[in-house]
Amino acid sequence: MTTEKGEQLRQQLIAAVVKKRAALARAHAVVVRLMEPGIPEAEFLSLLWEIGPSNYADIVDERDINKLCGYPLCSNLLEKVPKQKYAISASKNKVYDLTERKKFCSGYCFKASEYVKAQVPTSPLWLRDRETRASFQLLPRGT
Repeated sequence: MTTEKGEQLRQQLIAAVVKKRAALARAHAVVVRLMEPGIPEAEFLSLLWEIGPSNYADIVDERDINKLCGYPLCSNLLEKVPKQKYAISASKNKVYDLTERKKFCSGYCFKASEYVKAQVPTSPLWLRDRETRASFQLLPRGT
């Protein structure tokens, strides 16, 4: 390999690392922003493009730690969190794990958060500039 090609390859590698670090820093900033209560819908929907599924899970967990509902568009405090780990439905003959459900103030917020989480892109953050920007939808209130 010639010195010129080696230098060119080195510069490409450095540019790729810088791009990856910038994307990860943006995702971290979005996680910090979405930990706050009172996020406007339009801002929330625009920020979803900058994060991945693990970042969204971090948002839900951090909001739970701060005693806020895990759904970023909800500003309710978590007050009466059930102590049990499981719930039994006699009518459906099923046992439900409440671990994730306890992070939300209502069934709607849990479903809405899961709906949004399913739409978050799984592609690497630093390669998103090559993709068509997705439009995200919120779960309608009546469901």
